[in-house]
Amino acid sequence: MMEGKNPKKAHPPRWMDKLLEYCCAPHLLEEVMGDLHERYYLRTQKVGASGARKYYLREVLSFLRPYIFKRKTYYHTNPFQFAMVKNYFKIAYRNLLSKKVYAGINIIGLSIGMACCLLIFQYVAFEMSFDRFHKNEPSIYRILQGYARGGEALEFTGAYTAQALAPSLKEGVPEILHITRLHSDNVIVSNADEPEQVFEEDAVLYADPDFLKMFSFPIIAGDKQRALEPGTALLSQEAAQKYFGEANPVGQVLQVTGQVDQPYRVVGILADLPVHSHLQFEILLPIDDLLKSEDYLNEPEAGWSWNNFSTYIQLHPAATAAEAEQKMTGVYLDHRGEVLQQQGFRAALRLQPLRDIHLNAEVSGPSNEVIGSARTVYFFTIIGLVTLAIALVNYVNLSTARALNRAKEVGVRKVIGAQRVQLIIQFLCESALTNMTAAVLAIALAAWLTPIVNNLAQTQLSLSLWMSPAFWLAMLLTFIVGTVLAGLYPAFVLSSFKPITVLKGKVGSFSAQLWLRRGLVVLQFTASIVLVAGTVVIYNQLSYMRGRDLGLNLEQVLTIEGPRILPEETDPATATTTFLQTLRRLPAVEQAAASTSLPGQGFNWNGAAIRKATDDPAQAIRGVATYIDSSFAKLYGLALVAGKGFEDITLSDAEEAPWMVITNEKTTKSLGFATPLDAIDQMLDIGGYEAQIIGVYKDFNWSSAHGEQQNIVFGPTSSGRHVSLRVSAHDLPATLSQVQSIYTQLFPSNVFNYQFVDQVFDQQYKNDIRFARLFTVFAGLAIFIACLGLFGLAAFTSQQRKKEIGIRKVMGASVEHVVALLSIDFLKLVIIGFVVAVPIAWYIMNLWLEDFAYRIHIEVQVFLLAGLAAGMIALATVSWQSIRAAIANPVESLREE
Repeated sequence: MMEGKNPKKAHPPRWMDKLLEYCCAPHLLEEVMGDLHERYYLRTQKVGASGARKYYLREVLSFLRPYIFKRKTYYHTNPFQFAMVKNYFKIAYRNLLSKKVYAGINIIGLSIGMACCLLIFQYVAFEMSFDRFHKNEPSIYRILQGYARGGEALEFTGAYTAQALAPSLKEGVPEILHITRLHSDNVIVSNADEPEQVFEEDAVLYADPDFLKMFSFPIIAGDKQRALEPGTALLSQEAAQKYFGEANPVGQVLQVTGQVDQPYRVVGILADLPVHSHLQFEILLPIDDLLKSEDYLNEPEAGWSWNNFSTYIQLHPAATAAEAEQKMTGVYLDHRGEVLQQQGFRAALRLQPLRDIHLNAEVSGPSNEVIGSARTVYFFTIIGLVTLAIALVNYVNLSTARALNRAKEVGVRKVIGAQRVQLIIQFLCESALTNMTAAVLAIALAAWLTPIVNNLAQTQLSLSLWMSPAFWLAMLLTFIVGTVLAGLYPAFVLSSFKPITVLKGKVGSFSAQLWLRRGLVVLQFTASIVLVAGTVVIYNQLSYMRGRDLGLNLEQVLTIEGPRILPEETDPATATTTFLQTLRRLPAVEQAAASTSLPGQGFNWNGAAIRKATDDPAQAIRGVATYIDSSFAKLYGLALVAGKGFEDITLSDAEEAPWMVITNEKTTKSLGFATPLDAIDQMLDIGGYEAQIIGVYKDFNWSSAHGEQQNIVFGPTSSGRHVSLRVSAHDLPATLSQVQSIYTQLFPSNVFNYQFVDQVFDQQYKNDIRFARLFTVFAGLAIFIACLGLFGLAAFTSQQRKKEIGIRKVMGASVEHVVALLSIDFLKLVIIGFVVAVPIAWYIMNLWLEDFAYRIHIEVQVFLLAGLAAGMIALATVSWQSIRAAIANPVESLREE
């Protein structure tokens, strides 16, 4: 017997209640459970708790009858009736209006998150769309040559091939349907009818006739049959407008001066190239004309010695890339195997799919190719998903935080007969309405931001992508995922409240899940701190790359392209010498020099085989070479560590055999010399040419920080395509005017172009700068969204604790004490987020830095700065609400008590 004990405290075992919930029809459960509980309480007084449990279990098991299961759905209302759905959205709309602050925070956060996702996925889709418009894209490949020595792995890092490769493959590999060689050039163009109008065109491409059969660059006007015949030219619409205005360009003649100097008759107009083509050109010329030029007619080794063409193939539909690669390698080794074996190299050919070219920055190709970065696309995809996740976390946090306010609503609904599934649908409808409103705002925001992002990051994102079904499918998927992820958990939590419990004002079962809300806040600030740390690391690396000591002095160096068109019988070396001597007389010109290439623009000879003349060819090293005059080293600050420079000898003698060269320190070490001094006067074999080392320059960085230090050889030249001037910074416009006047006077048929060399060098970091800008923008937006959520939570917390704050103030608590009380909980979460974020940020940014040969080391200060920034941002966000609550009149908050 339980005399003297409050019978209301007696309760049947929980597992029996669970069994009753399973056995009894849902629409009868509450009434039946109430009756059985009442009997249980009465029996505990008569027969004791043990007997009451036995009776209770017997009654529960009595509901295990078939017709009970049939009745479970008999009285259920269909929750998806039109009237019900209409009611769901009507109530959702009223709830949003009644809680404008929280609804606004959710909608703003979600709209910014979705807009970021739209912009990032638009960027990703644009980068992934390159070359997909070609009809034959699945069967088009670019040929890569790979080399290795000894046990090294083959490296396929260059898209350059010899001119003789294409005809050999066409003849020896039956799997090849079409093949074309491509070669880019920078030329001077003039209209034969208006020779005084001269243009410089750096988007010129020489190609084989198969080019137009392989690629989808349609001819929209002219004679397709004559396209790419010798002496003919194809122009883009833009080029036709530039050279001929409104006149019909077909049949007109252009004088082209570059590697080939001859007139070309325009036979067709190409549609302007899509921006998502990795090949960009304005003029298309036949490659046969290039190969008939003096340089290529006299090329040694029957066209196999110079790798300065790109070769593309299209395979037969039944052919496989692996089968073709094997046969192509066999053909290549038949022609070059013996030479490569003598030099100690293994070689093979590999096919690179057309769709993989744009995002494969590891493979170097012609300068007019549009190259992106797969790593950048990968990082931005993650940022887009993280940004959207932060916005969704805000919704979940604010929805579950307001559970107490919604608990009585849920209790009343359940008492009057609402089913749990109806409540879940109700809360999902609220989520859908919020996401729908946010999606509409996101589309408008993304459309407004697109040109701003294009200008900021120098991209070419277009709203035309929004017209594709794939875009709207992605938008619909984002909306559905956002609705489900944001609304599902709050819906299940809120719909699970027991009517009896919540109507008594008790939601203890939900309060036990407070850890989840705090965990989500930690997740938000973990992501925010990772983004802040990432931004700092990216800008530190960018600053390091652009500010490191190159061993070259690029300050105030102006570069001018040398003359392309000279009067007949004029020697280029004499013309260049006259130009330099005239420029040196200008007071503002401190130094002047000529070269065949510039820092940051590569070399004239890539992949040269360099060895000691007495060494076995198998011991040759891979190097690069370019040509400079006697003033170049002094102008750019190259420091000799041994021997002499070209200024100490006669260049005409240096250009005779043996070829006199100057190397960098890395080359002498790679060749096995103990010191640079030991290399002086030693004889070399450079690609079959006899050479003698007369000097060694201290190592310097000619290329970007992405690449390792190279084995560099400088040869002498009396002329060069590039003229470099070190000029005074005083009255620079006047100096440029004087230089242009001299250039125009000496070379009237040429176009005057100039650049500053430091800007030319910085062009190598164009993709890195773009990545840094975009990363900073989207990281800032993600942090802003996180702060919105924190602001909402702080406001809600202040509202929930207003009576506690009022009592504390009445008892003498200061404003500072109240602010600290409300802020400390959030700052704890930021600290936890910081601890979690540090290893994640370190790993991710080290992964990004692997792309650089010269890189910073991530220091502890970076993470401390990121953590401090996140803490200050969180404190500023929370403090506004905390101060507002702390200075409120306590009488107002205690009036209800």
